[in-house]
Amino acid sequence: MKIQVLDIETIKGYFLCSVYNPETKEFIDFSINKNKNDLYGFMKFMETEKESYFVTFNGIGFDMQVIEYIYKEYHKWYDKSNLEITELIWQFAQDLIENQNYGLFLPFRDFSFKTIDIPRVFHWFNENRRVSLKQAEFEMRWWNIENFEIDHKKIEFTEDEIQNLIFYCHNDVFCTYELYRYCTGNVSHSFYKGKDKLKDRAIIQEEVGLDCLNWDDVKIGAEWNKKDYLELTKKNERDLKPTKVEQFYGKKFKNFFPKTVEFKTPELKKFVKEFGETIILNKKQEFKHVFNNDLTVTLAKGGIHSNEKNRLIKPKEDEYYIQCDIGSQYPNAIRKYGIYPKHLGKEWNEMLKSKIQRRLHFKSLYKQTKEVKYNSLQEMGKLSLNGGAYGRLNTKGDWQEDPCAMLKVTIGCQLEILMTVELMLQEGYQIVSCNTDGYDLIVNKKDLNRFFELSSSIEQKIGNTELGQFEYTVFEWIAQTSVNDYVARKIGEFVNGEFKPSKPSLKTKGDFEYEKELHKNTSFSILPLAYQKYFDENIDPEDFINNHSDIFDFCARSNSGSTYYHEAYKNNQSYKLPKLIRYYVSKDGVHIKKIVKDEVDTNANDTNVQPAEELKTVCNKLPKEDYEKHLSNVNRKWYINKVKETIFAIENGYKPKKNKIINKNQMSLF
Repeated sequence: MKIQVLDIETIKGYFLCSVYNPETKEFIDFSINKNKNDLYGFMKFMETEKESYFVTFNGIGFDMQVIEYIYKEYHKWYDKSNLEITELIWQFAQDLIENQNYGLFLPFRDFSFKTIDIPRVFHWFNENRRVSLKQAEFEMRWWNIENFEIDHKKIEFTEDEIQNLIFYCHNDVFCTYELYRYCTGNVSHSFYKGKDKLKDRAIIQEEVGLDCLNWDDVKIGAEWNKKDYLELTKKNERDLKPTKVEQFYGKKFKNFFPKTVEFKTPELKKFVKEFGETIILNKKQEFKHVFNNDLTVTLAKGGIHSNEKNRLIKPKEDEYYIQCDIGSQYPNAIRKYGIYPKHLGKEWNEMLKSKIQRRLHFKSLYKQTKEVKYNSLQEMGKLSLNGGAYGRLNTKGDWQEDPCAMLKVTIGCQLEILMTVELMLQEGYQIVSCNTDGYDLIVNKKDLNRFFELSSSIEQKIGNTELGQFEYTVFEWIAQTSVNDYVARKIGEFVNGEFKPSKPSLKTKGDFEYEKELHKNTSFSILPLAYQKYFDENIDPEDFINNHSDIFDFCARSNSGSTYYHEAYKNNQSYKLPKLIRYYVSKDGVHIKKIVKDEVDTNANDTNVQPAEELKTVCNKLPKEDYEKHLSNVNRKWYINKVKETIFAIENGYKPKKNKIINKNQMSLF
């Protein structure tokens, strides 16, 4: 597809649209201000480029709304002055923003021009994944995080201000184009490399008939489910949403227990009975059970997890450390429990079963043929089953919404894992961890056959023989600070009871992840990188950090949001900083606070940007020629101490005393 990358600025006295053509590497800037009017040239350009896809950041919610408004109205403006035109555009933009703040519908649902809206594809309008363009710039390590500092009511512009505005707009366009490259997999980042989301959508559009170019993965799954359900039941789409949503609050947990679980020990029977008799409340509820001094598990509405803290585990020569994960856990639970949203009937469950078989069929075809379309169809099929089905059971306003059905899935899966852990412990196996996906254990090599026999019998008991079988990953060691924060060295896996060695690689989670998806925060990424280097390659953190030369790895970000503004302090003087700042801990720098705005009605208090006691240097602009200057100013001692503190805690099982200096001799790998 032919693309152009577009961004607009709407100020009371200035309208600007900057368009970048990646093929020619050229910009076209269309301006309307007191002294210039490119309105007709802009509209002619848009007309001639109707076959292009305009790549935007929130174009459907803003840029293309404004452009569509101009396109529909501009022929009426022949007698308007330049500033009258900019004010009309500005007022439309202000109303658009205000209406969206109140959740009102967008003025235009269909556009005269094609668009690709990057954050919609990445699911960045989801409450838990929300990302601004400035945040994305930090996560992509963009050299210039430029904040918009111009009053949107400004009328008069100097030539320098015009050039600054155009530069700002160009910077946003370049960043949007970089995000397009992430979207098409044309980057080195491990989470995105080779994964072309737009190609996937083109395949779904062709094979399934969904107009899904600007849909996120979860919406594609949900709409695919809707299409299949309507075809199966012959119902009308307007009749799908529940007239009343039944909540689980006020019911007992035992109402959501599956019939596939039973417990052996009196202690666990008592715990599960008390858990089952508890009334579900509209607040956080947690239930802890202590198996032994080394294993305590917590159950909640959303999942199960053990409560381990800082530790390093390396099995003996005659042992394996095995992580047992349950594949396709939630879709399989829905299948085998016969779960369905009450208002949609059993047909919904039948629809899901057929989708499971279809997904497995596409997966098999991809293995046989290596055709990209089959991989796209099986990947999107997986999303239909997880985010598009299970995930939508508890999504307010969704056509599949049924919180009680969702809770049957989560509670059932937790109890199955709890039962599995109990059986393994009874057989003498050392369970070291468990979470929503499965459990970890140490197995003596001579007991492997007995372990797999027991594991197979558990699969049969809980109905996981067709789908949801255990997957066995083998680690050489694992270093962790919690159940969801660890680094482990993978050396292979067991398939049908036979060990299949693989090239050693690291599995990381939480605080130990270096590369993350763009909606996550990679602040101070030198820390997880140093942990990995130490535990995997025995590289001393002091040597590693002192010799590290990527300035971006030392950086963190802080977003002041709508409640605060950033303020820097030095030598009893203060000055404001941008809304989003990139900074590092430095030898020479400033202290930074987030100050509550006077006009905001809140109980929040002023707060220090972390680490509170250290000096920091703000570096929203990081051109290559400034790298060395900033690297020489990094307070490497602070980063070294942070890494040493964590390593000490992992290796010793407790945190060092505050302000204690840790030397190399106090750290010993394994």
